[in-house]
Amino acid sequence: MARDPKNFKNTTQLSTTAVDIIDAVASSTKSVVRKLSFYNSGTSDRSVTVYVVASGGTAGTTNTLAVKSIPPKKTWNVIEAQGEILETGMKLQASQDAGADINANCSGANIT
Repeated sequence: MARDPKNFKNTTQLSTTAVDIIDAVASSTKSVVRKLSFYNSGTSDRSVTVYVVASGGTAGTTNTLAVKSIPPKKTWNVIEAQGEILETGMKLQASQDAGADINANCSGANIT
């Protein structure tokens, strides 16, 4: 078994539709989340939703991992995502309620 440390996303901007934070996991691979954080660069509170999406699935209420309102100029470190293991074909996605103020950072490792 090999671990390949990854910076999955660095300052990826969210939108009102779900954005991949960790792309679909490759065949014969697992991805583990070590740190996931969101920063609100705007001037209004923004609600962020994080989803763990099964292979071939879509983001929705049935696969919501966490939701939080982030005040302006503040960071949310998503402790609920730490240690989350994604199997082949799964994705980690996130969206915000309005605007384009939230930036995501995610690191972890691929395990083969």
